[in-house]
Amino acid sequence: MVKKHNKPAMLLAFIVSVSVALLLAMQTANAKGDTHLGLITKSQLIDNYEDFSENYRDYQPSEEELVAVEALPDNLNIKVFFGTWCHDSEREVPRLLQSFKKSPVSIELYALDTHKSDPDGLAKANNIKYTPTIIVYQHDKEIMRIIERTENSFGEDILKAWQQNNG
Repeated sequence: MVKKHNKPAMLLAFIVSVSVALLLAMQTANAKGDTHLGLITKSQLIDNYEDFSENYRDYQPSEEELVAVEALPDNLNIKVFFGTWCHDSEREVPRLLQSFKKSPVSIELYALDTHKSDPDGLAKANNIKYTPTIIVYQHDKEIMRIIERTENSFGEDILKAWQQNNG
């Protein structure tokens, strides 16, 4: 039988144990990258998310796609809004990164939560409703969006949009 004065001590020990377990779980999640939101580097994404890493390693762009990427001007900027939890993002973002691996085109990655939001409000400001959403800019002007998947390939679709805007 537990004495009356031991109940508060047992309750305190229980609370401390649960708190420590929660802290350790949060640290483990952070170490794996599970809670990353906002701007994220390519290496952070590839190093911390196995599905992205595996898809990046496995994807081989076609010769047509590489030729299209090479034909693009250097002054494009691509913003990628995606979810680390999203299967479309796990497939498409590594393809984009692999296709533009040797390109000087700037690519910015923004990890969103399941509500399609980020700490800086960039997803809301860019009217992001689906992941991934890839926005291509030239001279700070949006020239196209790819939502969830490409028609042909990233290189070919972006080259076609660029040619339409500059032709």
